[in-house]
Amino acid sequence: MGQHSSAPAEAADLLLETLRPHGDVDIAALRERWAAVIPAGLGALAEYEGCVLWLHRRFRELCLLDAAPAAFSQWLSTRAHQLAARNLLVDAQRDALVRILNELGVPHMLLKGAARRLLADIYPYADARSTTDVDVLVPAELARSTWLRLQGAGFAAAPDTGGVYRSHFHLPPLRNGHSVTVELHMSTSNFVPAALAWRRLASTGRVAMCTGEPTRVPGATELLWHAITHAPLPHPHAFRLRYFQDALVVWAAAEEVDWGEIAFRLCTNELPHRALARRWLGAAARLAQLPDAARLLRPLPAPDLSKVLRWRLSVWRLLGDRGRRLPRPVWGSHPVSRGRRLLIDAGTRAELRLPSPPLRDATSLGRLGRWVAAGAAGTCYRAWCGFTAA
Repeated sequence: MGQHSSAPAEAADLLLETLRPHGDVDIAALRERWAAVIPAGLGALAEYEGCVLWLHRRFRELCLLDAAPAAFSQWLSTRAHQLAARNLLVDAQRDALVRILNELGVPHMLLKGAARRLLADIYPYADARSTTDVDVLVPAELARSTWLRLQGAGFAAAPDTGGVYRSHFHLPPLRNGHSVTVELHMSTSNFVPAALAWRRLASTGRVAMCTGEPTRVPGATELLWHAITHAPLPHPHAFRLRYFQDALVVWAAAEEVDWGEIAFRLCTNELPHRALARRWLGAAARLAQLPDAARLLRPLPAPDLSKVLRWRLSVWRLLGDRGRRLPRPVWGSHPVSRGRRLLIDAGTRAELRLPSPPLRDATSLGRLGRWVAAGAAGTCYRAWCGFTAA
């Protein structure tokens, strides 16, 4: 059992089984499997996938901390506590921002992590994800004046030397001496008119409290749509567990999702990669293993993330330190070298049928080098597939 459980297939599948937010869990079997696992590369994989807090929460709920190898459990707890401390800094900045906006009389809607962390009582595990900044939506006609008034309240705007934010859906980030930035949004996407974005969220949002201060957060349909549209497609990076978590927590709750509205939007130009978005959503539905998930959207493609996760774990084991020590629990995500990134991306693209990246902004020699490197990474993935199938 122990030898078998050290294989990437078993370890990756065990990670997915532990993370799934369903209730029918055989805890005794999970404890036995975690006790047998050799966690080589699992720490680095959890960092890359962005699921450290999620995994730690599940470990605590399922009483797995004392079953898994002691070094891995200790690392997981230490890293989760560090990420939780970072989230508390984000919470403090969010609460201060809500207080200022209320004093200014500016209607607003919290977005992304700042909103999810207020909804953990409704959406289990919505707060079990690291976040780095505070995103808030305001009516477009108030955005510029509010941005300037915040600068009068102790914030400073980041320079926009390249003019990136001239036509962007949020204004240049604001900082006030703390490590958490604030982004003032006029819309939720460059593809959604500002008035439509505000109308959608304002009409279906709900009131929440930030240390006694009222604010508003999106409803279930908009939370799910935000998860779909903010997965960074067509990049393989979009198929990391952290992005799927945002969809899973909505599906796992009893909140009503307007699937007809989701289906309608999936057919519009609001999504620049509609076919890939459906594939992403199909992967999320398969990962969720919830019988009613996205039933009105079927047939959806159903790519299997298990094989992708096994490949990523194999990369971390082969190019990492082979499990002799766990990644240092420090601020920021675990570093991904160019070699690892090429291999991880090549396997993800091949398995999920993602398009090849455009080779822009490089000389002819540079483009050739990238093409050769990508080809070599793809060859490595195909060789791995052949080896594991044998």
